[in-house]
Formats: sequence, structure tokens, C-alpha cells
Amino acid sequence: MPTESLAELVRFAPDAYGVRWVNHVALFIVTDAGVILVDANGQVNPRTPALIKEAIRSVTTQPVKYVVYSHSAFDHSTGGAVFADTARFVGHKNAVDRIKAANDPTTPAPDIVFDKKMTLELGGRSVDLYPADLSATDDYIVVHYPAGRLAMFVDLVQPRNLPFRTLLGHPERIVERFQWLEEKLDFDVIVSGHASPQMSGTKQDVVEQRVYYRDLSDAIAAARAAGLADGSPEMATLAGSILHAKYGAWRRFDEFLALNIQGMIAWRAGKSPSAH
Repeated sequence: MPTESLAELVRFAPDAYGVRWVNHVALFIVTDAGVILVDANGQVNPRTPALIKEAIRSVTTQPVKYVVYSHSAFDHSTGGAVFADTARFVGHKNAVDRIKAANDPTTPAPDIVFDKKMTLELGGRSVDLYPADLSATDDYIVVHYPAGRLAMFVDLVQPRNLPFRTLLGHPERIVERFQWLEEKLDFDVIVSGHASPQMSGTKQDVVEQRVYYRDLSDAIAAARAAGLADGSPEMATLAGSILHAKYGAWRRFDEFLALNIQGMIAWRAGKSPSAH
């Protein structure tokens, strides 16, 4: 049986690191005045936040000053209380009530809240936080660290992976956001928050994710032109045959294609399927 790595600490840039536990990845940026951390990832393994804290201590004596929530989903947001003695908590305004409603003492609600671009300044470093605005209720954010030529867009940019289930926002808005990433942000590395199996990708991976949405839309149109009912098994079969040559090797192709089809149709019909 091959050896399996359950956890690792990696360096994305000279002062930016990732901590992985199995399939979840946290990002932290080290400055002379403290550390900025994105996600504590404590739901799957409640000890992960403490593991992240020890990983940070292995590279700096500086305390964590900000814990940023990439979004409210509990696999990413849980467990930040281990940093509460030194840190403030930052998140999209739509994440606040969801985190409060969980009433989880290990997961403080954001006390710094935004719904427009916000910049965290610490130790001479600047980290820009942008609302993703993938739907009216969306609480995802895009993290950009210009000095490290690094971005993070959790869940949405997973290299060579089909999008999650019924899509994590309106497909047209996701495509617009990908185009904005490609054209407006300078980065060499983009972190997805998962290791599936890669922890990070490049701008080309953003392009490939964007093009997938276009190709999925075209495959749905072809199935409709063939007289197949929306969301039917027959539509999924035909769309799969159209997309397989280009995307069949992508992770979750067989698992999520039919759900991607259902999600694209539902979002465009204004039905807003559950994204989490």
C-alpha cells in the first residue's frame, strides 16, 4: 500500500503558507506585526485549528491577528476560537447570521464585516478581500495578496475538478468573476482551500474552469435541440458524451455532471438551488 500524506505545511510565496489536513487547506501570511489566517477548517477534524496554530508557530513567533472566513460553510469556518486570544475575525456580512445561528463556541462570528472591497493592513503588508457576489445570499470572498502574487478563491477554483454539485452561485456571475480574476488581479498561484488533489493552481486553471461553464451551457443547448427534457437522464447522457473528451478525466465528472446540469438550469430559471 502506498504511503499517504495526511497533513503538510507548504510555502506558496516567501511569506505565505498553506496548511493541509487531508482535503482542507488553510492559508496564512506572515508579517512583522502578526499573521493573517484564512480559515480554521475545524469541522472534519476538530484538532485541525490547533494543528494550524502549531504550523504557524513553526515558522514565526508572531501571533495571529486576523482570522478571515472564506465563507460560512462549516467545514472551512469551524474552530477559529483557538486564535481568539490575539485575533479579530473577518467575514462577509452574509456570513455573520449563519455563523451565529450555529451557536458553536469554537467559531466566533466575524467582528469585522464587509460587503465591498476591504484591505487588511498589517506589518507593511496589504491583503485585499473582495466579495465574490455569486448570488444575492452568497458569502464567498476572494483573497488577494499582491506582494506574494497569490490569490485564494475557496471551492470555486479547484484545478481539473467539476464544480460542486448544483453550482455554488449563478453560472453567469461565476463566469464574470472568473474573467475578473483573469484580467484584474495579478497572481501566479491561486489556492482553492482543498487538495483535490492539488492545493493550488495558476491563472490557466481559472481559464479552464471558466471555459467549462461555457462548454456545459453549450452541451445543455445541444441536448435541448435534440428534444431532450431539462435535467433528464437522457440530457445528462448526451451532455456527458459531448463533454467527455475534454473533461472526462476531471475529478468528479461522473459524480457531479448531472448535478451541474440541474444547477445551471435552476439558477438560470431563478430557482437558486442550495449551494452548500
